[in-house]
Amino acid sequence: MFLKADTKLTRRDLPAMFLIYSALFAMVAFALPIGASLDVAKESELQTIAGSVQSAPRIRNGGKGGIKLHIFVQASDSLHHLTQDDLSGDVPRIMNLRAGDNVTARVKHDRFGRNLDWLWELKRDGDTILSYEETRRYLERRYARIEQIIPWVGAISFGLLVTALLLRRHFGAWRDTTKRSALNLTRI
Repeated sequence: MFLKADTKLTRRDLPAMFLIYSALFAMVAFALPIGASLDVAKESELQTIAGSVQSAPRIRNGGKGGIKLHIFVQASDSLHHLTQDDLSGDVPRIMNLRAGDNVTARVKHDRFGRNLDWLWELKRDGDTILSYEETRRYLERRYARIEQIIPWVGAISFGLLVTALLLRRHFGAWRDTTKRSALNLTRI
């Protein structure tokens, strides 16, 4: 199934290529809602952390995870790395935190074993900066955008599958078998 570096794809390999891309798009269509649902936390699942902010909040491009807000809080037990999607547009007061501010945060520990705590609620000296409801509404809006994308990704997957089947019917095979037999003849 895997091609060597010197093997070239031909038109007769198109059915297999379209089938592979169809499967990839189908996996994405199923994974998007599952991944979005993993982000949501019930209030009963949240833990409370109290401590002092170690540095001003930073926003970094996290690569595959997108743009994330990062706050480091020194609690009595250890240093906690609080993170969440960039909420500074929805909750600009979160960027007013400074080193030394005493905060209380409600977080959900990262379930993938990373040393992260997902920020859901944040208070500075009893004043609510970010509420659980604001975070929940933000994630619901993001999930609504994902729900709009899912049917299109599914439609692309279905279109690629139909194209793969039509090409398979046209060429009579999923892959070009003539080049493999030609490669085997040259080795004899």
